Amino acid sequence: MSNEPTKPFGDSEFSSTGQDTQSGLQEIKDRVTDMASKAKDKAGQVADSVSEKLGHQRENAADALGRVASTMHDKAGSVPGGSKAASLTHSIADGMDCTAGYLRDHDFAQMGKDVTNICRKYPIQSFVAALAVGILVGRSIRRK
Repeated sequence: MSNEPTKPFGDSEFSSTGQDTQSGLQEIKDRVTDMASKAKDKAGQVADSVSEKLGHQRENAADALGRVASTMHDKAGSVPGGSKAASLTHSIADGMDCTAGYLRDHDFAQMGKDVTNICRKYPIQSFVAALAVGILVGRSIRRK
């Protein structure tokens, strides 16, 4: 018998060189890169799908506002309260028409920029409006 220690997995298992280690690391790096690329692609697909659905919802909301505004214009003459009430009803309907047009003409990125600009132009009013919305949302959640 020889005095050399036996290697449990044979000579090839423990005779790895720096190249074997490098190739193993490169393989792991390639797999990680591939998985990251697939995850990025999937995230892009999900983002596109969500964006498309939100776009449809935005269009549906614009259409609904337009229909309500049209109905309000049609029924303004039959609102009790005379000509002042009819005028107020038409004004509200006109505002709803403008909102519907804005929703049709702007995507969410443009709306976000518009909100940012309004908040910069009117910071105190924006803060008060955000506070009021927060209080209303908080109360509605607490009631449920």
